[in-house]
Amino acid sequence: MMRSLFAGVSGLQSHQVRMDVIGNNIANVNTVGYKSSRATFKEALSQTLASATAPQGNRGGINAQQVGLGSGLGSIDVIHTPGGTQPTSSETDLAIEGTGFFIVADGNQHYYTRAGMFEFDGTGTLVSKLNGMPVLGFLPDPNGSISNNTTQLNKLQITEDVRTIAPKATDKVVLAGNIASTTDNNESVTRIATVYDANGDTHRVLIRFTKTDVNNWVWSAALESDPAQTELGPTDVSARTIVFNDDGTIQSGNTGSVQIPASLLPLVENTDIEFTLDLTGVRQYADETSVAVTHQSGMPKGELDGISIDQSGVLIGSYSNGQIKELGQIALARFENPPGLLRIGNTMFAKSVNSGDPVIGVAGSGGLGGIRSNSLEMSNVDLSQEFTEMIITQRGFQANSRIITSADEMLQELVNLKR
Repeated sequence: MMRSLFAGVSGLQSHQVRMDVIGNNIANVNTVGYKSSRATFKEALSQTLASATAPQGNRGGINAQQVGLGSGLGSIDVIHTPGGTQPTSSETDLAIEGTGFFIVADGNQHYYTRAGMFEFDGTGTLVSKLNGMPVLGFLPDPNGSISNNTTQLNKLQITEDVRTIAPKATDKVVLAGNIASTTDNNESVTRIATVYDANGDTHRVLIRFTKTDVNNWVWSAALESDPAQTELGPTDVSARTIVFNDDGTIQSGNTGSVQIPASLLPLVENTDIEFTLDLTGVRQYADETSVAVTHQSGMPKGELDGISIDQSGVLIGSYSNGQIKELGQIALARFENPPGLLRIGNTMFAKSVNSGDPVIGVAGSGGLGGIRSNSLEMSNVDLSQEFTEMIITQRGFQANSRIITSADEMLQELVNLKR
């Protein structure tokens, strides 16, 4: 039999696999996070008909005579170039801008994907919409810090204990701004501070500044709801006196203590409220009076209103009381040889012996890209390239089939010599 027959068969087989790869690429042109593949060929072994000879005397050497035995599949490479991003309306749709993979888990087995179609399931766990596998990341430590707790991968779950923020009683009220130095003696300036008790109930406190002399003021505090306007500050007036320097800064009296007894509060279960009045930022200039409450440390109970994800992959919870809280951070992984990863379906990859071990970190650090929410990474398939490769592959298949038919005709001529 003629060697060219088998060479043609090997060429048909190689081009058939290449067409399979191209077909799969085109089929996944709209698959989120899909990475295209390419097939390359290599020549098969060559049969040596005559060995090379070395130059001798006045005669030159002769090259070897070799006949190739066809082609074979060289490699099927996964192209990990990033695809374009598509905007979406879901906060939990995520795209990686740069290097990295999301990490999902099936029990103790970790898989890696660029398809960031995620959602919170019925248990509050962030999972992949493609297969329900939980997305892995880092949880806050007991102090609420994630940066110091990025060694152990965990499921990102919104548990009941983070759906609410407990109320906090006010322990500090800060006032800042100007009290006009042109204010007449015995005139008062009143401001209202909203404070919270341990149950998160609000109470309005009137804070009154009364000028007693040049550069001297006295403050007092009372509940707005108290008809008797019971004094809540120290009974000793000297403890409530503010003395200013000639340049308008406070010389003394920049702090004070206010105590609201539970007996003045409307609910039986209320407890005393004690807070420090911080007047460090108050000044006395000739300008208009602008003193105001700039901060108070208490807050009511808060319910989780919504979750957003920033460029570092941090899940930020927004609460009804205006507070925000970091609930977790999505982890990313990178590999020294991404094409060495194994496809396992559902646009996911698994580690192989040639991919290297995953280097795990957070977005924007350690060579990892950033995360964009309300976005998905689309397939990186280039249709124009695939159609061109399809034409080339089709022509290659046709040419190899011609080898077989031509060899068959030659064999037929050989058989006809007997006639």
